[in-house]
Amino acid sequence: MAVDPAGQVYGTALFESAEAGARATSIEPQLVAIRDAIATSPELTQLLHNPAFPARGKKEILLALATGSDPLVRNLLQVLVDNGRLTAFSDVVDVFSARVRASERQLEVELTTAVPVGSDEADRLRDRLAEASGKDVTLRRRVDPAVLGGIVLRIGDQLIDASVRGRLDGLRLALRKARIAPGGQA
Repeated sequence: MAVDPAGQVYGTALFESAEAGARATSIEPQLVAIRDAIATSPELTQLLHNPAFPARGKKEILLALATGSDPLVRNLLQVLVDNGRLTAFSDVVDVFSARVRASERQLEVELTTAVPVGSDEADRLRDRLAEASGKDVTLRRRVDPAVLGGIVLRIGDQLIDASVRGRLDGLRLALRKARIAPGGQA
């Protein structure tokens, strides 16, 4: 899943500001609560992302959602509206949360397999990743029959594709790039 570049910039800036004040861990749940409140209301999402709806109205709604939140959260929401970047808010929260986990030596890994993975296998993989990274690993499991076999790991922005689908795609690409010499030899 690609992160909006604006989400990366704002999420990183917010984290650095919050970390300087040692408030990152208290701000994260506030951001998640606001994001979830917006995401669970299609009408609210549509209204906040509507360019015809005035910025002042958007700010009023967001500040009402952020009542009791840290001033950095309230300021972030206003800056996102002012700069026309409110659509990146969910990515801002994701980037901020990832930075908080990294600072706490936590690593979130998404494991995708073609069939469900048993708890024992998942625990062994989590332990190996924890040993290799030196961090506490949270493993989220996802099933996607399209991978056909093997595994796909997503660790932050890094993707490790050891799936049958990935190998087939790589082979297909190699075959397309192969040059056939006269006489049928490569």
